Amino acid sequence: MKKIVLVLCVIFMLVPAVWAGGKKDSASSVKTVTIWDFKCGSGASKVAMEQIDALIEKNNPDIKINHVAQPDGDNYYQLVRAAVQAGEGPDIIMFHGGVQAYEFDDFTLPLDKYIASWRSEIAEDNWAFCSEGGDGSKPVHMVPLTTQGFGIYTNKALLKKAGIDPDKVPATAEEFLANCKALKAAGIAPIVGGFSGGPYTVDFLFRCFIANIYGDKVADLAKNVDFVGNAQFKEACEIMKELMSNYVDDEATSTVYFTDAGDNFAAGKGAMFIGLLSDVNNWKTFCDALGKDNVGYYPTVNFTNASYKNIQVLQPCGIGYSIMSWSKNPDAAAKVLQAYGSGEGPGIFMGVTGALGVNKKADINSLGYPIVGEILSRNSALDVTNILTNEDANSNFDRYCTEAFVTGEITIDEFIAKCQTMLVNAREAR
Repeated sequence: MKKIVLVLCVIFMLVPAVWAGGKKDSASSVKTVTIWDFKCGSGASKVAMEQIDALIEKNNPDIKINHVAQPDGDNYYQLVRAAVQAGEGPDIIMFHGGVQAYEFDDFTLPLDKYIASWRSEIAEDNWAFCSEGGDGSKPVHMVPLTTQGFGIYTNKALLKKAGIDPDKVPATAEEFLANCKALKAAGIAPIVGGFSGGPYTVDFLFRCFIANIYGDKVADLAKNVDFVGNAQFKEACEIMKELMSNYVDDEATSTVYFTDAGDNFAAGKGAMFIGLLSDVNNWKTFCDALGKDNVGYYPTVNFTNASYKNIQVLQPCGIGYSIMSWSKNPDAAAKVLQAYGSGEGPGIFMGVTGALGVNKKADINSLGYPIVGEILSRNSALDVTNILTNEDANSNFDRYCTEAFVTGEITIDEFIAKCQTMLVNAREAR
């Protein structure tokens, strides 16, 4: 308890410092719109956002943007909660799509009147996901900037070297494992992984497994569909155990970060990488490093006698922007959101960062990356973490993955039981 109090005290001490520019505008006709997000601090996202911000200010001389970079992770949402407690802060805040955004619905503005003129540029499924509590019948509270998902990137040259057809997605789990065995026999690391800071290699692949096992019934896991008793879910656990024991490269220890593992894949040090579709270590990074025609994509691992095949995780919103209820300049803030969600903004962001956008007018063919069309053409299912409680989705699931498949502290049956508990928690929270 003392630690919690100390952390909260530190956060409240920090809040005034990070709110620079968030104060009420003076009598000047120029309105300052302050944005908090966890993407603008460095890398390609910083470059893209600086370009979009400059475009907004050029097209709207009465708007000045104060873009404040914040740390990603738990500390970010602690700062947001501190702002909510204080009842003041930035005009616009970036959220991850899903439960992390829904937590703050009471403190963000309904956006329907602001997006009416360009709403048709984004599919209603995306807007529904960004509505209050994810209920499409309720007001929209966030403008989606990207979609997000997970998949298995492949180095086609290394697959071919091991005698594997680089353009064929394995039809069964047995074929996928046989490919891993062939790669290892050829002296090639089958899967490049990393676990320092979080078991993301396991986490992301398991979410791919769940999407392919349950398909359009993923949402029903929060109602009456279970992990316990599902043969494919247990098979997924057994496959994960085998992959971790035999086919994830030797460098994938607790000392290797997930992002470093992505760098290893980009350097040609392994045949496959389980990664994000719209964040760090995405298709653009790998295509630029290995060649646009040398990077392949498996949406998932297929299971024997399963009802679904090649279903990928691709949720309707990866990150997005919301206007906070305390904003003194909501109209100006709405123009900023429109510039990021419509017009030139989506094309700039996707072209520079590789993040998959949601605006239907964005010309993906002009990017010159064939893999983008392949990803977007796949059938998709909801990310299971979006039906879980915030704590289970963003903390407990990773812990269970680590205990079962990285450190071996719990058995497969214990892992399944813990995952079932997450479903019970989700049902009780509804």
